[in-house]
Amino acid sequence: MTGVRLFVPGTATTMAQWQDSLRRCGLTLDDAAVEWVANDGSFGAAFGYGTMSAEEQSAVAEAGGALILDLPGYLDAATARLIAGLGKAGALGVRLEQSKLGWPVGRWVEALESGDPWEVYHCAVVALQDGGVSRTCGMHAFGLPDALVEAPPAQANELLGVLNVYQLAEDPVLVTGDTFTPDRDTPRRRLERWPDDGYPPGHPCHNPFGVWRLGPEGGRADPRGEQRPVFIPPLAAVLTAAEEKAGRPLSRGEVERFTAEGACVMMSHADAKGLERRRGYADLEPELVWEQWRAVRAN
Repeated sequence: MTGVRLFVPGTATTMAQWQDSLRRCGLTLDDAAVEWVANDGSFGAAFGYGTMSAEEQSAVAEAGGALILDLPGYLDAATARLIAGLGKAGALGVRLEQSKLGWPVGRWVEALESGDPWEVYHCAVVALQDGGVSRTCGMHAFGLPDALVEAPPAQANELLGVLNVYQLAEDPVLVTGDTFTPDRDTPRRRLERWPDDGYPPGHPCHNPFGVWRLGPEGGRADPRGEQRPVFIPPLAAVLTAAEEKAGRPLSRGEVERFTAEGACVMMSHADAKGLERRRGYADLEPELVWEQWRAVRAN
């Protein structure tokens, strides 16, 4: 999914009551896709990660229903104004479905209006550990890739946090082959952009902009020049259509042939990043196409 999805339990017990409350607060949701769901008994648990006081969580658990809002664009100051309005209309909390992090209304507004990228990051993005690999979830709410690294948890949290906050604060143009370090004393690691295989496409936590994989310490940069080939249509779409037409998995030779023969234009890395964000997802890396296509297909 692209854009931002919010889960908003509130004091209203019907959609009509929500609409009346929103109208009285002067809040319109014309640009959002809106759904109302009744409380199925799970609302309290949905905010059960220590981000609310016991009293706040109890109020959410007793809510009659919730709005599910699909907003165009990404998480920003405009979202803060919307969340503040929802609070006036009776919202008891807001959960960002891209990361499943839910907070009281005031916490969201404070973080998004602060201008502090660390505040925003800690409010919207979670770090997960599995088998020695740490990864983040939620950066697609900003139209950015997540990141993963194999490292001890404390070191991994620092690496991933600094990289992701760097993305939020500076919006840098990063490409596969670049290197990253959080400070001058830490060995650099090579970056590779990969499709997100942590969640299946269509799941709110799936990041369509992919994941930065940080390689081992001591990685060397692999400069890619000032321009990159951008496939039109995207390489992922070409391979999907070819496999559907064939009615079977493509072989490595076929995947590499479609890549070699695909139509593309040369763009600066900055222009390619802008196109990607407008399109709503990242394409495959041509140099890693077979390995990445296998990951996409498996997912």
